[in-house]
Amino acid sequence: MLSQLRNYTSRVRKINLPIATRNFASESTGGFNMMLNNEQKQLQETARAFAKNEMIPKAAHYDRTMEYPEPIFNKAWELGLVNTHIPTEYGGLGLSTLDGVIIAEELAYGCSGMMTAMEGNGLAEAPVIIAGNEEQKKKYLGRMTEAPLQAAYCVTEPNAGSDVAGIKTRAVKKGDEYIINGAKMWITNGGRANWYFLLARTGAPDESAGTAFTAFIVERETPGITVGKKEINMGQRCSDTRGITFEEVRVPAKNVLGAPGKGFQVAMKAFDQTRPPVAAGAVGLARRALDEALNYSQQRKTMGKPIAQHQAVAFMLADMATGIEASRLLTWKSAWMADQGIRNTTFASMAKLMAADHANKCATDAVQIFGGNGYNTEYPVEKLMRDARIYQIYEGTSQIQRLIISRDILMTPSLVTP
Repeated sequence: MLSQLRNYTSRVRKINLPIATRNFASESTGGFNMMLNNEQKQLQETARAFAKNEMIPKAAHYDRTMEYPEPIFNKAWELGLVNTHIPTEYGGLGLSTLDGVIIAEELAYGCSGMMTAMEGNGLAEAPVIIAGNEEQKKKYLGRMTEAPLQAAYCVTEPNAGSDVAGIKTRAVKKGDEYIINGAKMWITNGGRANWYFLLARTGAPDESAGTAFTAFIVERETPGITVGKKEINMGQRCSDTRGITFEEVRVPAKNVLGAPGKGFQVAMKAFDQTRPPVAAGAVGLARRALDEALNYSQQRKTMGKPIAQHQAVAFMLADMATGIEASRLLTWKSAWMADQGIRNTTFASMAKLMAADHANKCATDAVQIFGGNGYNTEYPVEKLMRDARIYQIYEGTSQIQRLIISRDILMTPSLVTP
């Protein structure tokens, strides 16, 4: 796959990059260095070219039709832009978390709905990478690199979104099987998945989350699984989001992921790996909003000059650019910490919080700069505004991120001291 990435890059190397995508990092090689290495620059350039040539031309179509972008997904899979963190021994590229966020930003610049459709695999695979045994990794991770398949992360329920400890789906052990009953909701890739990561209650109703839940890998074709209708959402409309019902679903005990009763820890550890790419997606969307606003504001004239030269608009652009840089650096730091084996829970939450909130501000400001045109579907920024909203909701709302951050800094005041 890496050779395919290199070949693709060589074909599209001559790309005119807008100002908002240029890198202004220092050339210093001292102790504080934010330069990407050559491999990371190649990944960035490849993903950027893919977004420009494959995703942007089709984004409006998939938003309008709400079809799953299967041709785009298949091309991304062939290039190695999907399943990037699967270790090499299971057929993957074994890319780092930082490598992944570099790719994620570029793909979300093209279309965050398509990016979410691709990133859904990473969310489902993360618990397997973290807690799977050798047999599980070979079977389920290896499967993802042999064909362009999808997987899904089944945790959220109709009445248990941010309150993961409130999950009602229950698994009861009988012999060498578990019998699972319950319902999940808002599952990305729900109707496309080949297999599901599932969190279910195996302990008593009043038992603490730390011992009450068990994680499972569940085959999509297992009898008793019912896939609900595709949900029609405000934005990211090509992402396949559905409810999944489990009725007397029999899952072999060998499909328990990690130790029984320790599923909550597996699910939460996965977020430390997957929140940085979600934050990167928000950065990519924000950057796209800035570029669209920059281009439009230099073409649209009022009172004899481009509106970009009016201070009211220029200051909006300045705030957008500044927040994008800050969000990106926080995202990169949280990803780097994960790669170094440093607990990054707080910083992953900071990155998602800041990037999500700023993406919404950038999209809103872009619509404002476009004026009446921004409110019209013939222009791209109204889609960006709709797409941005979910970043403050999925993988933990902005309020949940603030809860995590406040709890951690109250417990460890020196946490943010350099």
